[in-house]
Amino acid sequence: MLWGPVRPPAGRSMRWRNLTWPQRGILCAFALLAIFLLRPLLAASLDESLGIALIAVYLSAYLFAIVALPLMAFALIKFAYSVFFRPYLRAWHINRIRNARHLKEVMRRGQKEE
Repeated sequence: MLWGPVRPPAGRSMRWRNLTWPQRGILCAFALLAIFLLRPLLAASLDESLGIALIAVYLSAYLFAIVALPLMAFALIKFAYSVFFRPYLRAWHINRIRNARHLKEVMRRGQKEE
């Protein structure tokens, strides 16, 4: 363990006041891009008098689909790798070493009999 100050968890340190100006600019640019791309949906919901609340619901759903779903897929893939694929790779590697050792033993026995 290294000695030094304890760093806060990554999720808590990513607040607006902790962002640098380029990071804030990129975040604002993405927000403007989302507004521009979702303009027809936003205009349609305002025309139907559904209001700002439904726009917030739509934006949160899109943000969920863009951010949370890939993160969940990554977590599921990591879980599947650790539970299924890593033990298979380990067993395959052990069997490969074991088979090579048995083959060398068989070759030694064959040379002694001659």
